[in-house]
Parts: sequence; C-alpha cells; structure tokens
Amino acid sequence: MLKKTDKKLIKNEFSFFNKIKSHYLWILLILFLVYVSIRNNNNISILQKNGKQVTGYLYEVKGVGSKGTIRGFYKFEVNNNYYEGFYDSDELVKYDSIEIIYLPENPETNQAKKFVEDYD
Repeated sequence: MLKKTDKKLIKNEFSFFNKIKSHYLWILLILFLVYVSIRNNNNISILQKNGKQVTGYLYEVKGVGSKGTIRGFYKFEVNNNYYEGFYDSDELVKYDSIEIIYLPENPETNQAKKFVEDYD
C-alpha cells in the first residue's frame, strides 16, 4: 500500500508532465500559426510576380461566421479544367464575374485579383 507521501510524489509527477504537455501544445499552436501566415504571404507574393489573370464567376454567395462576413465562391476555367476558390467581400453578387489570379503551373493556387492587389 502506498504511503501518503508516495501518493503526493506521484501526483506531483503527473502535474509536472501535464505542464510540459501544455507548454508543448502552446508551442505547436504558435508554430502552426506562424507557418500558415508565412505560407499565405508566400503564395500571395508568388501570385503577384508570376500569376496569370482569368475571369471566373461567383456560383454561390453567402454569409459565414457570426461577424456578418460575406463569402463568394468562384469557379474559373484553365485548359478545359475547372478550379475553385473563395473571396470575402460585402460587394459580391451571385453569378457576377470576378477577376482571378492563378499560377499557370498550378491553377489550384489562386486568389481574387482584388485581394492580391490589396494585400500588404
């Protein structure tokens, strides 16, 4: 049978490991957010330098989230293949045309032209 002091030691060890796990989770979360931020900046930079323009159309426009964000989902065609993306703006109307910037070597990397132009 374990003594009271042994139980305390075991409890303290578990507490220590839980704290370490918690720190690792925070570090992983921060690293993930940095990665996503850098990747997005890199994609926009590549689109600004090497992107080609095409006209697409908004096939769906709807509110998303609790803050009233209006998101438009668009499609466009390159070499008889269709690609999709989305763009957030209050000025979007379903079935309107929208200018898209895409990478010729990978059209799945695309963004609305206005977003690429306005990106800081």
